[in-house]
Order: sequence, then structure tokens, then C-alpha cells
Amino acid sequence: MLEALQASGPAAFLRGSFYFYPLLNALHIFSIGALVTSALLMDLRVLGLGGALPTESVLRQLRPVALTALAAAAASGLLLFSVQPLDYAENPAFRIKLLLLLAALANAAIFTFLRLDRRGGRLSALLSILLWISILVAGRFIGFVL
Repeated sequence: MLEALQASGPAAFLRGSFYFYPLLNALHIFSIGALVTSALLMDLRVLGLGGALPTESVLRQLRPVALTALAAAAASGLLLFSVQPLDYAENPAFRIKLLLLLAALANAAIFTFLRLDRRGGRLSALLSILLWISILVAGRFIGFVL
């Protein structure tokens, strides 16, 4: 399946493109930045910072930003992955990043759908901050781990 993905038309196009691959990479980085920033701002509000703004209002305004950024990061990430899926699949930093991403998304879903109490919400926010920072670090290691 990974070999078929690597041999696909979009993957071949990106491998041969001087402009589109770097632009796609920039979109991926921008999307991750928007996602992590919006997640951290929501987490910090849940932890009590920015008390002048109602927590529900902050979450209502930033959640669509985070979801849009997540969709853009996932789509661009899949296209970037398609260029060298066999190498990425064997990269321990890439695997760790994906596991951390799954944990962050599960944590966000639990927070959103279970409507945690104040104490549980704060624990979820602290875990979210730790996970998103760890995802960024793991992502940076992908290019340096063989």
C-alpha cells in the first residue's frame, strides 16, 4: 500500500516539483502553527489565564480555527508523506509524532464531549499543552533521525 502511494501521480508530481513541494511544506508548517497556537490559547484560558474573557466564548471562537488548521495540516501532511512513505513509516520520530497526535486528539475529544469538571478540564489542558509541544519536538526530529 505504501509503495502504491509513493508511485501515485500526486507523489510523483510533488517529487518533481521545484515550487509545489516547498509551498506544500510551508502550508503544513503554517497549519501546524495555527493549530498549536489556537490549542494553547484555549488550554491557557481553561487554566485560568485571560479571566476577563469567558471560557466558553474563547473555546467557541478558537475551536473552528483549530479544526480548520487540523484539516489543512492533515491534508498537507498526507501529501508530504506520499513523497517518501516507506522512509517515513520506518522513522521512529515520525511514529512517535503520530502516536502523540492521536493522544492529543483523544484528549481534545474527551475534553469536548465529556464536558469535564473544572479539575478534569485543567488536567486535560495541562496534558494538551504537554502533548502539542511534544508533537512539535517530534516533528522537528523527523528530518534528523535516519
